[in-house]
Amino acid sequence: MSWPEYVKVRQEQFGAVVFDTLKEKVFVANQTGGDILRLLNEGKSFQAICAALREDYEETSEGLQDEVKNFLDELKKRDLLR
Repeated sequence: MSWPEYVKVRQEQFGAVVFDTLKEKVFVANQTGGDILRLLNEGKSFQAICAALREDYEETSEGLQDEVKNFLDELKKRDLLR
């Protein structure tokens, strides 16, 4: 997964902000979303992201994987992630 060249991501205390410079739209993510975006920026795979979050948030594997997949699907739907 990668960011299109027109997408900028900035970590914030509350999570993260994803800015689409092409459409001038902003996507705001909470703390968990910010953690997913940070891990994506580090080049982590889907499985590595889920493993890191499972450890940080002490979540069950199945529920967490669904949440991460839904979050990534939403970014893709908005053309913020390839």
